Amino acid sequence: MKRFAALLAAVLMVVGALALRQARDDGDETGEGPAGVLRGIVCADDLADVCASAGVDVAATQPAGQTADVLIGADRGDDLGGSAWLVTSAWADLVVAERDRARVEPLVGVAGEPLASSPVVLAIWQDRRTQLVERCALPAGRAPGWRCLAEQAGAELDAGDRVRIAGPSVDSALGLVVAASQAAAVVGRTDYASNDPEAADLGRLAPALAGGPGGDSLRRMRAEGPGQVTATGTVRARAGNLSSTFGTIVAEASDPAVRADVVLVVPAGRSVDEDDRRALTAALVAAGWDAAAGGPAGSPSGGVLAAIRTLWAQSR
Repeated sequence: MKRFAALLAAVLMVVGALALRQARDDGDETGEGPAGVLRGIVCADDLADVCASAGVDVAATQPAGQTADVLIGADRGDDLGGSAWLVTSAWADLVVAERDRARVEPLVGVAGEPLASSPVVLAIWQDRRTQLVERCALPAGRAPGWRCLAEQAGAELDAGDRVRIAGPSVDSALGLVVAASQAAAVVGRTDYASNDPEAADLGRLAPALAGGPGGDSLRRMRAEGPGQVTATGTVRARAGNLSSTFGTIVAEASDPAVRADVVLVVPAGRSVDEDDRRALTAALVAAGWDAAAGGPAGSPSGGVLAAIRTLWAQSR
């Protein structure tokens, strides 16, 4: 009962933030500017530092999965209350796909082009990397990759520690993209369906890939050393500091390549305040993100992302 009450309170908090926005400058009780321009941002919690640096009006800070669940179940015609959602494009695709599966209107979409981009990387201790290349019988110089790590999870390394993979929660803005990268490495490509034969190994390897307590796994890796975390996934923008007293960490590009695009999600027919858009873009670039990249991000379809989210959540 207590868990249900806490969940209900969290959902109501998001709905309230989306439905009751107070105007910043002109006293408009809808929280919107002229001609449906949205005021206020619902920030995915692992992008909260970006919202803070940008100085935008923050309507709420929530795990991306929590906000997504509210949007997936929103009533037809719900205007979502005059706020935009700062998140990765993978979550926008997931929400649209889940509403399509339920045969209801899309209700929301991405406003314009992405604000910034950053590729997914695999951060690993350099000496453990060398050992895993040998263990997985890979060509010299090649990165071990997620499949190799998952196959070796729990195995004892030369220093006596065991292979342990950590990562952000799949319900975070970046965590879903990291999970998509891990799944793509297991399958061998990004354009696959959940029922493809190549995806059969996902169920077997997901517990190893989805393990760990979530949160800032790279910071934990640097602080606690290779005895606790052998490797983790993040985006290159968050891998600027790889120094540690325990040794050298290297960041390897994901293969196949998967990219996180940060976007603003809005109700259909609405737009975003351009000052907010510029401020968020500047804050992302200042934090190490790249200018928005064109072309596909490398993530699978929204329906497959939903399946990955469920599988990774069940495997933790």
